[in-house]
Amino acid sequence: MTHSGRRFVLVQSIWMALLLFGIPWGTRATATAELTQTVRGRVTDAIIGTPLPGATVYLPDTAPAMGTMTNNQGEFRLPEVPIGRLTLRVTYIGYHPVQLSNLTLTTGRELVLDIGMEEAVMQVEGVEIRGTTRKDRPVNEMALVSARSFTIEETERYAGSLGDPSRMAANFAGVSSASDQRNDIIIRGNSPMGLLWRLDGVEIPNPNHFGSLGSTGGPVSMLNNNLLTNSDFYTGAFPAEFGNALAGAFDLRLRSGNAERREYVGQVGFNGFELGAEGPWRRFPGASYLVNGRYSTLAIMDALGLDMGTGTAVPQYKDVSFKLDVPTERRGYFTLFGLGGTSYIEMLDSKGDPAAYGFSGTDLYFGGDTGVIGLTHTGFSGDHARFTSTVSVSGIRNDVELYQLEDELDFPNVIEAGSEVRFSLSSRYRRKRGARHTVNAGAVFDHLWVEYDGREYDKDLDGHINYLKNSGTMPQTRAFGEWQHRHTDRLTLNSGLHAHLLLFNNTWALEPRVALDWQATDRGNLNLGAGMHSQTQPRAIYFMSELADTLDNTYVLTNDHLDFSRSLHLVAGYEHRLHDKLRVKLEAYYQYLYDLPVSEERPEYSTLVTGGGFSYWVYDHMQNAGTGRNYGVELTLERFLHQGLYYLFTGSLFDATYRGFDGVKRNSSFNNNFIVNALAGYEWDLDRRHVLAVDVKGVLAGGSRYVPIDEELSRVDNEAVYVWDQAFQQRHNAYFRLNARLSYRRNGPRYNQEWALDLQNLTNHRNIFMRTWNSYKQEVTTNYQMEFLPMMTYRIRF
Repeated sequence: MTHSGRRFVLVQSIWMALLLFGIPWGTRATATAELTQTVRGRVTDAIIGTPLPGATVYLPDTAPAMGTMTNNQGEFRLPEVPIGRLTLRVTYIGYHPVQLSNLTLTTGRELVLDIGMEEAVMQVEGVEIRGTTRKDRPVNEMALVSARSFTIEETERYAGSLGDPSRMAANFAGVSSASDQRNDIIIRGNSPMGLLWRLDGVEIPNPNHFGSLGSTGGPVSMLNNNLLTNSDFYTGAFPAEFGNALAGAFDLRLRSGNAERREYVGQVGFNGFELGAEGPWRRFPGASYLVNGRYSTLAIMDALGLDMGTGTAVPQYKDVSFKLDVPTERRGYFTLFGLGGTSYIEMLDSKGDPAAYGFSGTDLYFGGDTGVIGLTHTGFSGDHARFTSTVSVSGIRNDVELYQLEDELDFPNVIEAGSEVRFSLSSRYRRKRGARHTVNAGAVFDHLWVEYDGREYDKDLDGHINYLKNSGTMPQTRAFGEWQHRHTDRLTLNSGLHAHLLLFNNTWALEPRVALDWQATDRGNLNLGAGMHSQTQPRAIYFMSELADTLDNTYVLTNDHLDFSRSLHLVAGYEHRLHDKLRVKLEAYYQYLYDLPVSEERPEYSTLVTGGGFSYWVYDHMQNAGTGRNYGVELTLERFLHQGLYYLFTGSLFDATYRGFDGVKRNSSFNNNFIVNALAGYEWDLDRRHVLAVDVKGVLAGGSRYVPIDEELSRVDNEAVYVWDQAFQQRHNAYFRLNARLSYRRNGPRYNQEWALDLQNLTNHRNIFMRTWNSYKQEVTTNYQMEFLPMMTYRIRF
């Protein structure tokens, strides 16, 4: 990997140089003129989304001051604003003021903002309510504990994030990643499979290239940060709107395209070559489109005949994202959105390809597709109610062929194919009664079609035997209701109930949720949360089958009876804002997990210990008899970007254990016990046209736990023999990594360009990824995580 990474950055550097000197840097006339851009947007009620006409919008730091008022549609426009970092403030009688700090205004794109304002409980006619803006506060007003919002700029600014929301979230308290090779999100010691992904309110399959069925992560994200807007991330006790998840939720939102002018973006970097466009859809007044496509950088280089040092292991992938917004005559609007991608790779140990993903001694061929498309209608009933209806179709497909090199067969040892397609229909209703009461309710109906075929070569029978062979449907329905009561501006109570019925086997769950937020002082908040949470099993587990009749070659399901996995979450936290730009937060939690599938065949096993890789263990005749327990404390110290400087320190101490079929208490495979992240960065605004930034990140975490391999027995059996009675007692050395990022942004008269150099694993620290049995070499192979790897990124907007 070392050589391939260095060749990659060398080729990228050549591209950067061509782009750097191939684009004109402007004339002397434009160099002396002040560069400006338009700031515009819409101000709405944060709960319902109805426009707020007559709101005051101004830039307090400009000289002279610039400001305006919103029109009847809540829209505002500030033309000819000098580029650079901006602070924008919005006030409206009866609402808490909103202040957005350190907004980035460039020449390449208008700054279009969608600003929600919270109505104040205590109102005095003609008096402006005073307050402070909390940047970390979730977009979802119903989230009070273990939740925070994040900006898309943070997915780029944080060193090592590489524009990936998952890798960015690994910097938050209580969160870690499974490995450098993948972006799986481990929350408070839970399996990554306990994470829920949502896009524009729709549950979606694994949004990552090379992601396997049932997993939630992968090496490369399909989510394009050029198309996302501010979104929320939840780590526990989440609101009743979110179901079918045990660990947390990623609630992502696609931004709308520019409805007034056409804009374009081009980018090349770690995530691929990409082109994007947005603008007004002239056929419908006020409508807009947004579309972006990407193609694997390494695949393009390979097609050009450039040797990237990866051998045949060239990751080939492409994806496209889009969004169309069409307003209606009665204040409502239709939205059509979609995300889709395809990926393929060959990892051939026989050709000397790097065995960095744990498949040493094998040749592996993998192909996969993932996609989602949805149509949403949003309407309003007066100024105090909103209803949303969505119909969507999503799906994921995997095809795998695996050759064991020691068998020297002309056909694969393992052939596996699987697909899952979901049709979803949902409706939500939100109503506000004054400033004190908000009701949010909804229902979702899903119909899933699944098909699995897994075959493994049997030497005794000289043929392939199915270990997984079935197809079917899995209808399910969910409903939720939640009520928010704001007793005062300082005291808020949320309560709700989520219900889930799996019609496939008539199992069900009722999940009460409650959360309280009390602003004890002007700068301090105490919050409490509790909730029951449940999750269906990965679909492939339900469809595990065994051969029932050798004459008729019929198979029967062995796990179709399984109930939900369940968890109780308790959270208590306190946040103190030292000033508007600096906060410290302490949060403690306890989670009790139960009804987890376990196996009598492998009594040390639980589904709680799987999900952080390209495959996971599954057994026949599983039972909902396993339990688990996670508890810990988390600390966050965060200075938001101010006067060019930001820093973030997060620390987590926790314990994550489980009990399998045998009832023995063991460490979870994700029980690192501690995680420490330290990030900082500084930005120099040289002369508004030129901006230079340096960002660094260090992470120290407890080593990952594993099941050891018995080498002697593995040689006798000619396959890996795991010492399960020592499961997760041993651990690798502590994980350490230091990343850095250097970036430069230049604004031209009609475009802006950005260059960035990411330095991954700056100290070249050798962190162990995993130990696997290499049946070809008859030995245990140690696979290491990413070595030092520099990566370049270039972007132009115009």
